[in-house]
Amino acid sequence: MSTQPRESTSRSDAAGGGGARPRITWADAARGLAICLVVLYHSTNWTAGTGYDVSFLREFNEPLRSLRMPLFFTVAGMFATKWVATSWSTLLRGKLFYFAWVFVLWEPITLVVRLVTGYYKVPDADWSTLAGHLTWSLLVPRSELWFIWTLAVFFLAARLLRPLPAWVQLLAATGVSGWALAGWEPESIAYRGAAQFILFFLIGLHLRPLVEAYAARLRWWSGLLAVGAWYGVTWLVGTYDLEPTPGPYLLANVVGAMAGIAISVALARLVPGLGWVGARTLPVYVTHTPLIHTILWIYWSNAVWVPAPESQWMPVFMTMTIVATALTLDAATRRIGLGWIWGPPRRWLATP
Repeated sequence: MSTQPRESTSRSDAAGGGGARPRITWADAARGLAICLVVLYHSTNWTAGTGYDVSFLREFNEPLRSLRMPLFFTVAGMFATKWVATSWSTLLRGKLFYFAWVFVLWEPITLVVRLVTGYYKVPDADWSTLAGHLTWSLLVPRSELWFIWTLAVFFLAARLLRPLPAWVQLLAATGVSGWALAGWEPESIAYRGAAQFILFFLIGLHLRPLVEAYAARLRWWSGLLAVGAWYGVTWLVGTYDLEPTPGPYLLANVVGAMAGIAISVALARLVPGLGWVGARTLPVYVTHTPLIHTILWIYWSNAVWVPAPESQWMPVFMTMTIVATALTLDAATRRIGLGWIWGPPRRWLATP
């Protein structure tokens, strides 16, 4: 996810030191692809929980579990190098302050909308439940904003682990992610996500040259092979119930990240607008769950019933509507001086 508004993904020209290279288009496309798949996933799950038949989309989303977040975190790690290499004070006053601002502002909004619309997952939840959860939210995140919290943890972890050789970090992260992906279920999804995807963040951080070289060498046939390999491994893991065994599902996620990069390279050429979305993912990420709950609450409270098979399209249309709405809100709020709802003013942020 593009975790800072309009944060450039360009990098210095290592050869001559003059000028900056253009944005990596496939990385923007990858973020655009990942955020659209995340919105579709949550739209599908909450629509199903409301009672509408979206069985086809639930089956469609299932194998994508091993692609969405590995791709997201690999790309996030690619652009973390300058922050991990900077001083502690710059990291704290830059990235971590930014993450904290977004989380503290949007976690209450997300949970209030969830409670008001009846989508709070805790039985008999009320305002006191909400207050208790918000009090501890910086330690125990409760909403889909776990991604923001997890990114902050990853930046902290990468900075703390900096003295260790990269291969030691990657080896340890492989063990942690392999174990967590085998079915660890802690109290907070943020804990689970941090354990599951730390490897992919570190791959992006430490192996960026290899990731970029892989993307640059992709051709249509090798891209198809990567996608086929990912789907084949994911199918085998699901068919033979190998996910609870540490290792096989981690492999599916690694191949999933590779397939996601291959798809992103192709989409960057075929759908240039996806990269534009990918450079503006934060508004989509923080608003999509409240928007999903609000849309479904309007449908349900007004007794709007969509029967199958038409109901299968509901999450698709919701995804398109939510992405468009979030990007419109982003542009409109910046125009009227409310850009602070997406992050602190730039003058308040330290930069490496």
